[in-house]
Amino acid sequence: MSYEAYNIIHVIGVIVLFSALGVMVATAGSPRAPLRRAASIAHGVALAVIFVAGFGLLARLGHFGAIPTWAYLKMVLWAVLGLIVWPLKRRPEWAPGLWALMPVIGGLAIWLAVAQPF
Repeated sequence: MSYEAYNIIHVIGVIVLFSALGVMVATAGSPRAPLRRAASIAHGVALAVIFVAGFGLLARLGHFGAIPTWAYLKMVLWAVLGLIVWPLKRRPEWAPGLWALMPVIGGLAIWLAVAQPF
């Protein structure tokens, strides 16, 4: 696949991830909310799409052997967004703070991809 195709798939994964996280924040504390299960599934699928397309992008950029530090840091940030559902389930009162933190984490991931500082 081309760089552009991987890039579009990667961005669609990010959009789905943040949409799913928004639903999970909105339904925090109500485990029987009708969209909660669908959002949980979308969250997991979106993370998988982001990682697969991200590795495709790295390959298209010529990073076959050694993955650059900025890419490792992006993976850590996506893992944080993957694990952020645990406190949403266990501490629903943290939902507003976590909701405010999510775009900051996403913004850092975008900065790492665009600037590639290390």
